[in-house]
Amino acid sequence: MKNNRIPPSHGFTLVELLVVIAIVAVLAALSSTAVFRFRKSADKVAVTNNLRQIQAANMGYATEQNGKFVPPSETVEGITYLWFENPDFLSQIKGGSATYAADGSANTSLELSMMDPAVIREKPSGYKTLAASYGYTTPVDASPLRKAQLDDASRTAAFITADAPFAGYGSKANIAYRHGDKAIVVFHDGHAIPLSAQEIAKKSASNVFWGASAL
Repeated sequence: MKNNRIPPSHGFTLVELLVVIAIVAVLAALSSTAVFRFRKSADKVAVTNNLRQIQAANMGYATEQNGKFVPPSETVEGITYLWFENPDFLSQIKGGSATYAADGSANTSLELSMMDPAVIREKPSGYKTLAASYGYTTPVDASPLRKAQLDDASRTAAFITADAPFAGYGSKANIAYRHGDKAIVVFHDGHAIPLSAQEIAKKSASNVFWGASAL
């Protein structure tokens, strides 16, 4: 008589289990690397678009102010506003009319979509303001730059990724190279590109990169 019983299963051997664990670990590592690279790429795209939008607002501001770009610092009715606090400039970014609070202060908080995602994740002090992510290349004590002063708008930097509100000719240490070891720069004509420290140093040699602030 034929024996039709199914032989008992002995499950995975130790070697097979270790192989499965190794495969899962490799797949997890590959997945993590891909997610990290995607996030870095997305951050770079977001910051590039943000800087283009900020400079578009700066050009809009200049159109309404007879060719004068947003001042690094401006005093209105006894209250001093830095560029990222200036209500007229913020209204160009957000749309709508400029508004001053009853106490003369400006609303410096912008939507998180305008921030550098890397800064948002770190949440440093004041990270909800433009100054936490970007620096103006015109120094705080300089006169407002005008369109007529630009030798070449396509080669003169306007804003740059930075850890302080000003990253001009005299404060280049504030530049933040956090996107593939490069800073993202938007020029006065509105185009934005990533640049390494070496590339910025090379462009700075002629002083055109820093505009009138280098004079």
